[in-house]
Amino acid sequence: MNQIQTMKTIYFILLSACSSVAFSQTTITKSANDYLIGNTINSANVLGTPDNSSTGSGVTFNNSSLTSGTAVVASVATPSAVELTDFPGTTVKFDDGNGNSIFYKSSATQLEITGAGISGATLNFNADNAIFLKFPTAFSNTYNDTARGTFSNGTVSGLFKGTITTTADATGTLLLGGDTFGNILRIKTVQSYNLYQSTDTTYFFSIGTLTSTIYTYYDNVNRYPLFTTTTATIVVPILSINQTTNAAVRQVTPTLATGNANKNDFQVYPNPVKDQLFFAGDLGNYSQVKVYTLDGKLVKSGSISNQKLDLSNLSSGNYILELSSKTEKSKTIHIIKN
Repeated sequence: MNQIQTMKTIYFILLSACSSVAFSQTTITKSANDYLIGNTINSANVLGTPDNSSTGSGVTFNNSSLTSGTAVVASVATPSAVELTDFPGTTVKFDDGNGNSIFYKSSATQLEITGAGISGATLNFNADNAIFLKFPTAFSNTYNDTARGTFSNGTVSGLFKGTITTTADATGTLLLGGDTFGNILRIKTVQSYNLYQSTDTTYFFSIGTLTSTIYTYYDNVNRYPLFTTTTATIVVPILSINQTTNAAVRQVTPTLATGNANKNDFQVYPNPVKDQLFFAGDLGNYSQVKVYTLDGKLVKSGSISNQKLDLSNLSSGNYILELSSKTEKSKTIHIIKN
């Protein structure tokens, strides 16, 4: 291998190594991840049993065996006058498309739950809102909050009191069905509430418990989670209630990661790519692209004037795109070929 080729090899190896570190640093922020009124999210219920077992940094969340079921459209809206009366302080209402609604109070520093209507049950946090997310939240951050209010599920109603704990407990790569997503930050939220009769305002004698564990998977490109799983259990022994429900939902049309965390720059998608790679956004004067293996071997070159590139003849693996023009500095993007 000649000296120039050796230097190019070293450059791409270093670029790949640096990228793998930088891309793991997804952080939840208000500007990038807060709920925006008027947004809709094309989603689907997920079939199969999610695997949330991986924890730590640089792990693989292997949910490749899951399949997409019923299509749903989640939406973010302004709460109605009645909902504002029921859930004071609410600023946004999130509807998951399955008939479940979560009400939030969004501020510059955090997102609080003010109410929830899920599977026929209603939680009203009117006595003490629960902090769901803080802005910003990064890997290894954890925080606790108290919560208090009323509950009703059609069979039993009363008061609840307890805690909510949020932990950014893992980063890495998400395998979801046939898709692969990098730069993942996984948020684990555990709600643990004791239930009381409506007259027990001193919270002296608990009649049951309500617990839930929610996992949300964020990347550094999409505003909303790519994948969410929920397990909730309500137990009220005096009424012979012991019920557990499980749910999982995923985005079906996310913007896949481009290797360029600047959301205002141009994008390449899908990434990982199977056949056609598309270019979008402000391409400026960039018109030519070269594709290299990580050891610096040029395997494809061409024009992006039609804003796409055929990669169907490349083997599966990791590659580096180099975009160039006559007037601007070249840019590089890491991609994965399925």
